[in-house]
Amino acid sequence: MSLSIIIDISARGSEYLDEIYYENGKLKSPITGFVNPLSGLYPVDFDYNQQFELLAYQKIAGRYNADSLGYVLNTLAWSGNRFGLQNQYVAIFGS
Repeated sequence: MSLSIIIDISARGSEYLDEIYYENGKLKSPITGFVNPLSGLYPVDFDYNQQFELLAYQKIAGRYNADSLGYVLNTLAWSGNRFGLQNQYVAIFGS
């Protein structure tokens, strides 16, 4: 399954936006952001049942790795013989 998410960068400031857009609002050149591989993995008992799930973090980057836009948060639950995806969230930095 492929999923597309649009991230609003309009609150990032004029210096940032001027590097990407012309004054008329047109894109200067195509930009492709990316999601990094796993950057953090934490045990969390979300439902307080003494069974820990894993919370996995992946950074969302814009033009380059330091251009951090937010995170993809994956919750992995044990299903008897392996971990499976339970929930997936996209957390975007606000202004």
